[in-house]
Amino acid sequence: MDRGTLSNVVDVVLGLLFAAAMGLSIAAVLVADFMQPGKIMSDPARQTLIVCGLAGACAGLLSWWLQRFAANRGVVVRFFFAFGVFLLLFGAFGGLFEVIRKTVTSPGGMDLTLGGVYWSSLGGFWTFVLFLIIPLRPALFGLWIAAALIIAVVGPQRTA
Repeated sequence: MDRGTLSNVVDVVLGLLFAAAMGLSIAAVLVADFMQPGKIMSDPARQTLIVCGLAGACAGLLSWWLQRFAANRGVVVRFFFAFGVFLLLFGAFGGLFEVIRKTVTSPGGMDLTLGGVYWSSLGGFWTFVLFLIIPLRPALFGLWIAAALIIAVVGPQRTA
C-alpha cells in the first residue's frame, strides 16, 4: 500500500471514530442534563436525545470530510471553518431527523405537498434548535467548541 492510500484509509477511520465519539458525547451530555433522580424520562425527550446523537454523528462525519476545503489553511481558519460547518450541519441534520421522526410517529399529520414539506422541515429545524439552546446548555456549547478544535488540529491537513 502506498502512502496516499494509507493516508486515505487512516483519514476515513479517524473520521468514523470522530463521528461516533461526537454522537455519543452529545447524547451523553444531553442525557446527563435531562436525567433527574427518581424520574423517568418521557418518550418524546428520549426520542429527541436519539435524534441529537444521530445528528451529532452525521454532522461530525460530514464536517470532517468538508474540512478538506480548509486543509491547507492555518489552524485558526480551520477552527472557525470547522465550528461554523459543524453547527450548521448539526442543526440541519437535527431538523431533518426531527421531521423524519414526526413523520414516522404520526404519518397522517404531515402535508406532503412541496410547501407543506418546506414548512414542516423549517419547523423541525427551529424546534430542534430551540430545544438545544433553551435553556442555555454550556456543556453542549463546550462540546461544539471541542469538536471544532479536534477537527482543526487532527482533521484533514495538507502542508504546502
